[in-house]
Amino acid sequence: MKKIVVMFPGQASQYVGMGQRWLNQSLEVRERFEEASDALGYDLAKLCLTGPAAQLNRTDYTQPALLTLGVATYEAMRREHGLAPSFLAGHSIGEWTALTAAGVFPFADAVRLARIRGEAMASCDAGAGAGMAAVRELDAELVESLLETMDPEGRNVQIANYNSPSQTIIAGNAHGLRLAEERLTELGAKYIRLNVSGPFHSRYMSGAEERLAAALSDVTVGQPAIPVMCGQKGRLYAPEDDIPDMLVRHLTQPVRWTQMVRELARAGAEQWLEIGPKQVLKRLTLETLAEAEIYALDEEADYEAWVASGKRDPDAPNLIGLCMGAAAATRNTNWDAEAYQRGVVECYRQIKALHEQAEQEGREPAESEMKRALSLLQTIFETKGTPHEERQARIRGILAASGEERLWPEIALAAGGS
Repeated sequence: MKKIVVMFPGQASQYVGMGQRWLNQSLEVRERFEEASDALGYDLAKLCLTGPAAQLNRTDYTQPALLTLGVATYEAMRREHGLAPSFLAGHSIGEWTALTAAGVFPFADAVRLARIRGEAMASCDAGAGAGMAAVRELDAELVESLLETMDPEGRNVQIANYNSPSQTIIAGNAHGLRLAEERLTELGAKYIRLNVSGPFHSRYMSGAEERLAAALSDVTVGQPAIPVMCGQKGRLYAPEDDIPDMLVRHLTQPVRWTQMVRELARAGAEQWLEIGPKQVLKRLTLETLAEAEIYALDEEADYEAWVASGKRDPDAPNLIGLCMGAAAATRNTNWDAEAYQRGVVECYRQIKALHEQAEQEGREPAESEMKRALSLLQTIFETKGTPHEERQARIRGILAASGEERLWPEIALAAGGS
């Protein structure tokens, strides 16, 4: 199978209305948002869908919103499409999303930590006029060299993000940014001030370190179940890494996105999926890897193209295997032991037998076998008390992931039964 990278964006990708498609179609996504709302003390889904924009754009609200949407959508893609990435990566708060998706942080703890991180960063005062700017059309090494000459100790301005060979983000106080603009534009750079509330990933964030470190010390931290990129180092996290300490240090250190992309390409990454709002990381990744196969799943056209790419992939999971996964992953609300044995356990055994027979014979499942598996899955859904909307969404995902939409007329009829 293809080596897939799943990427999660950072701040500046948020917008009012983000996540609407996923919240509308997935019960599990709504449940994740409810869990996050309980942890935060306000209705996070409402904030994402209706704003106000001024509140959503505040870093202490933006960060938990992006993390929740990223994790919930990622989990939905795994359930509905059998998504199995080889690597996870994220930009700034997106790295926290990646670590949570990989099992490093319990979800509710991660949501609270994202809020604390945002609050701590927002509390760092670098004076009026401080902030960040994008420098385009100039090589990152040239930007770095100019800043070192202009401000050797990085007192007033620093590089905050190495986003691509032609885009560098700088952060600093008003004086440093003003001087940098003069020097950089003289060299032909396109200089764009960013609408952010502070000079993130610079020395001005040092005041946030103590609070974030204290919050992390109270949380159970695991090891990633899937390899995750470390934005501070530009490489994969290693087993010996102290993840909390590295995340704290990253507050004042740049995001090395360009290096991360190149490292993943060297590791054999073949397909790139951006999960989260907009397509910022898609654009930045293409500036480093112009020929990359990459999809921003928040864009309807990209989502459909990615689903279509799975149909053409000979390694795409077969329909019966996906039925087994859906049967196991769907939550049960029926505690009648006899009914559960008859309508869930026995039906799952029959689906498994169909799957094993095709594998033993070295062939793809026959159409009659796929229809039988789908019928058995319907019985499992009915027995477990799965809501009609969720059944439809799961079956649509199975059909799309396996490339078997031709079966839809019969399945649509069956799905409308109860």
